[in-house]
Amino acid sequence: MKKIRTGMMTLAALAVLGTNVVSATSEPVKELSVNINGVAITQAAIYDKQQQTVLVPLRPVAESLGFKVAWNEQVKAAEVQKGAISSYAKAGEDRYPFAKMYKTLGAEPRLLNGSTYVPVAFVDEILQAEVNVSDSAVTVVDEEAEKAPVRTGTITNINKTENGKMSILIDGYQTGIVLHLDEKTKITDAAGKELKPEDLKLGMEIEATHQKYMAMSMPPQTGAITIVVKDSLEAQEVVGTAGKVVSVEKDQEGTYKMLVEGRGLTATSPEKVALIINKDTVIVSARDNKVMKPEELKADMQVYAFYGPKLTRSLPPIGVAEKIVVEIVEQ
Repeated sequence: MKKIRTGMMTLAALAVLGTNVVSATSEPVKELSVNINGVAITQAAIYDKQQQTVLVPLRPVAESLGFKVAWNEQVKAAEVQKGAISSYAKAGEDRYPFAKMYKTLGAEPRLLNGSTYVPVAFVDEILQAEVNVSDSAVTVVDEEAEKAPVRTGTITNINKTENGKMSILIDGYQTGIVLHLDEKTKITDAAGKELKPEDLKLGMEIEATHQKYMAMSMPPQTGAITIVVKDSLEAQEVVGTAGKVVSVEKDQEGTYKMLVEGRGLTATSPEKVALIINKDTVIVSARDNKVMKPEELKADMQVYAFYGPKLTRSLPPIGVAEKIVVEIVEQ
């Protein structure tokens, strides 16, 4: 949790100052200006004397930080969403969803003049932005784009929902991360050419920056800020199979053949496939992205194997592996 910094005047001292805004209890409150990333918003923050905290207008603050804000009439709550961060604020309820749990912040939202106001702690702990409270102003700074964590790895799964939202899995479920894309996610190739989400393919090596907040699921999830495609596979249509290595054999010419059984990663991917590993096949470790040699592949390893759609009609079908991501090495 980041510390909410206060200026020369303590929050308690704000209670004695007058104002022109009426609270839910009809007591006079102190107004404070609100500045988000260097830009002032028109709606003021207020000091809630009863709760001894500053409340900020949720919609303009959250939207300035890139969140979508919607009113849920059924539960009478204001909902916020950006990437993997999803929560709501309900007047009179000190209970806020966060990372599949609920947080209490020591103060409740208020409905004032038709707007939902939330404690400054909501901006800090739920919206994940730096907050500074002085005697006359609330300053919010979102530094995630400048100090965003960087993740380099291979796209091992792509998920598209019915409502058009898209997420990608990097480096597998055991060692990877799920990145949620939205309309603000900037996607380019290594030369800086702008790409669309549908240009992302299985097996691509990418470098992504993402939000600092992560839902602590398995794997962790967060929102993607930027994605740079560093390398792509040769096949125009990439298919893949994720699962366990059943066997690895080397023929007299020194060519390796690997049998993988598990689940297909696309609608046309077989659950069981035999793959020829040649000199162009890239083999990497999901844990540290280090290049591996064919002789390091062993039975019982968990892998993501990517190959082109041209397969033999045998059982199992045979293809040529373009890339293999080793997720787990069984002891």
